[in-house]
Amino acid sequence: MKSTAIIDVGSNSVRYAVLDESTTVAAKKINSTVLADGLFFSGELKHEAIERTVVAIEQFCREAKRDGADETAIFATEAVRAAKNGSEFTAEVLRRTGIAVDVLSGETEAEIGYAGAASYSHEIAAVFDIGGASCEIVCGKNNAITYKKSNPVGCVRLRDGAAFSREKAEKLISAALNAPLPPAEKLIGIGGTATALGGMLACPEKYDMNKVHGSTVTREFLESVATRFFEGADLLAEYPSLTPNRARVIGYGALVSLRVLNKFGFSQYTVSERDNIEGYYLLRCK
Repeated sequence: MKSTAIIDVGSNSVRYAVLDESTTVAAKKINSTVLADGLFFSGELKHEAIERTVVAIEQFCREAKRDGADETAIFATEAVRAAKNGSEFTAEVLRRTGIAVDVLSGETEAEIGYAGAASYSHEIAAVFDIGGASCEIVCGKNNAITYKKSNPVGCVRLRDGAAFSREKAEKLISAALNAPLPPAEKLIGIGGTATALGGMLACPEKYDMNKVHGSTVTREFLESVATRFFEGADLLAEYPSLTPNRARVIGYGALVSLRVLNKFGFSQYTVSERDNIEGYYLLRCK
């Protein structure tokens, strides 16, 4: 059975998984390189952020060979498509790995997230993915998408733009997520922010994807995380399941999650470990 290694280059983290036709939920590995560091101010990717991200990609490419993957695909999202020097990054990846990076549009990023998490839902499902530089929201039912939008707000952008001010962060979030959203019957959170928050609740000591997948995160918990974060609490000590880079921005993710919940009128979301990696495999590789 043919297997595909997929490397997802996000604004905060690089993720890796190997999938084949039998994969239900892929086991993912992560390296938080914060590619979008400083993007809010300069509109460009920093050279040091490019270098550490390309190194992470090279490491995952070597791992793909060790894992016996038949092919390797690399896709990138908001940090690369928004940066004025995004082509510099993709050229460097191609030079050092021989693999061309598929830079997804915001709409395509939303589509693959939906395909991974909710493509066969018989209810009207809303899927959201809060990354480092953008937040994708997509709605649909029975594999038919009815709404999709990529919004220019994410955890790393907020960290840079709000400078640890909850008031400034909430203003930036409100400005980015101000359009009306369609009705939905269930709300699903995917990607690093949603799953990290799920892990804080389901397995605070050590991250376990099996415990996180299908768990729920409540409005009350999100408010607690945001409050503790902006009070300066050491959330990494309280929740060892977080990575250090994720702990530095998780309060911003909690605020965006609260905004999404409030816009849809939900009191909680369900966490899905099936996300844009599975969706990319279904739509681009399978």
